[in-house]
Amino acid sequence: MPVDSKAEDHTAYSHFDVDSSSVLREADECRAPAPGAGAPATGRSYWLGRIWVCQLAGKEFYIGPHWYCSILMLVFILGVGTFHCSSVAALGSFQLAGGLAVTGLSLISFLNCAFADPGVLKNPEDQILPSLETNHRTCQICQVVQPRGCQHCHFCQVCILGHDHHCPWMGKCIGRKNLCAFYTFLIVAFASLGYIMISALSQPTES
Repeated sequence: MPVDSKAEDHTAYSHFDVDSSSVLREADECRAPAPGAGAPATGRSYWLGRIWVCQLAGKEFYIGPHWYCSILMLVFILGVGTFHCSSVAALGSFQLAGGLAVTGLSLISFLNCAFADPGVLKNPEDQILPSLETNHRTCQICQVVQPRGCQHCHFCQVCILGHDHHCPWMGKCIGRKNLCAFYTFLIVAFASLGYIMISALSQPTES
């Protein structure tokens, strides 16, 4: 029985198309994500540029590249608070409670900002631009469209929404999502230092 050569060629090309598409699909799956791209939701930790995101108890903690500066700041807060509490412990429980309160508030506000998301541009909805806005740019490193106020940080290697500045004491950038926490820490920290100084100056001197 004669075999149609065109049918054989069509079958061969069909197999070739299927194989090539599967190869391309596997290559896309194995391709490393861009610096600003998100990571699979199944993992407990992943990288966004140089920011390490750790998932614990349903929350995400963002640890920046200058994490060691954050440790120094943490040691400073605990050191000043411990020294003050040990100095006023003999003056009564009221002074000790005040020292513990300002130390605890400074510690909580610091950790809240140090672990917060600075506003990493990673979701498609973050790239939605207003219909009247035509003055936008594309990050050549992250390959994402930057909305107004967004800027690429060369330390964190990601684009930050509402970029304000890079703060090494917080370990990463200060942006739209952690700017309020940053100013809260500044207010609490300076208020705590003021309380400690006033408390130290008001202590009775030994005659």
